[in-house]
Amino acid sequence: MSVYQKYIPEGQEIQAVIHQHWLTVMDNFILWLSFWALIPSFLYHQSERIREIIPFYALEWLLFLVFIKIAYELFNWYHDVWVVTDHAVYDIEWSLLKTNVENIHHESIEGIEVDKHRIWDNIFNKWDIIIHKFWEEELAIYNAYSPYKSAETIEQFINPVHEEEQDRFDMIMDSLWWVVTEYLERHWLKEKYDSPEDNKQDVDDIDDQYTIDARN
Repeated sequence: MSVYQKYIPEGQEIQAVIHQHWLTVMDNFILWLSFWALIPSFLYHQSERIREIIPFYALEWLLFLVFIKIAYELFNWYHDVWVVTDHAVYDIEWSLLKTNVENIHHESIEGIEVDKHRIWDNIFNKWDIIIHKFWEEELAIYNAYSPYKSAETIEQFINPVHEEEQDRFDMIMDSLWWVVTEYLERHWLKEKYDSPEDNKQDVDDIDDQYTIDARN
């Protein structure tokens, strides 16, 4: 995660990095490899007429450009992310000449929506994550990988449970437990000594304790 630290203000700790699903770039890879690498190479080696017209170094340059394009798309996918810190969410849009960084503080988030468009999105675990902001436009990352886990990471900073509130809640629950326990104990003792049968049994036990067997 240190590669994204330069886009984050000092003093903020990176909690998560949200990428688009790898299938997003894989589609582009397949298209570029198919139409600009595999098919031209196959036609070049199968057609003598093409080899007479186009020199071999032209094919080499084409393959080299395809490799550069794929490497660029992969690098772009790796750097176009959402970075979640303990203060805000940063939308990083990387490009070769300029990188745009947009941030939204957790206090400005109204809600988070996870949306799907196709049935197989469930299979590949890739949905859209949309952040709704107060009085502002929404912020979205499409085809996000592991969307629910990413949304939960953001939500835990929207409404955090503070230590003081948690301690106060634990103290209230402890006090309530002691009150209920004491009430139940008193209620049980009251029923025990108020019951005639229990009193009679207690008297019988006392008589048995102090009765002398004259037969001995």
